[in-house]
Amino acid sequence: MKRIIITLVGKDHVGIIGPVCNFFADNNINILDIKQTTVQEYINMMMIVDIEKYDKDFDTLVSDLDKTGEKVSCIIKAQHEEIFEMMHRI
Repeated sequence: MKRIIITLVGKDHVGIIGPVCNFFADNNINILDIKQTTVQEYINMMMIVDIEKYDKDFDTLVSDLDKTGEKVSCIIKAQHEEIFEMMHRI
């Protein structure tokens, strides 16, 4: 299993989650866990996904997520789980 941490931040509006989930489905990326918080008009979503069956490289994933984020007017970032854990280790 190759786990990646995905974060999405932006102004909440109808139609954000569908294109993001469709991108994952179209690219054989499995959502393992998802947490969403909305504060006033802003959305913050964190997902743990498995890219084991994703057939492109990580840089392409980052680029494609940037494009998906532009479509839904949000910022979407991806990090390897190991790097995320090292950054948040106390």
